[in-house]
Amino acid sequence: MPTLAELFRLGQVVVLSATLPIAIIAARGYRDAPFGRVVRPLVPITLSYLGVAAIKLLEPSMGADASKLLGSVAIALIAWTGLQAILLLSGRREL
Repeated sequence: MPTLAELFRLGQVVVLSATLPIAIIAARGYRDAPFGRVVRPLVPITLSYLGVAAIKLLEPSMGADASKLLGSVAIALIAWTGLQAILLLSGRREL
């Protein structure tokens, strides 16, 4: 019987897998719009977190290094997305 933590991790993988197509649609739909720079990193962010959850679910022993690497990539992309949103919403970037 799987532990509660494993069930939550499986739920996380399922939810992130379901949101990946939505992130792809958003990134492609807003590709030419000024808001496109804000939503474009959603796909690699979702993939990074999906990779972290999947690795911890499938092979917990190798999860530490991979989690740090993929988590760092996701956090850097989140910071980039926030910067792009601030620049767009403050008017410093032309529409």
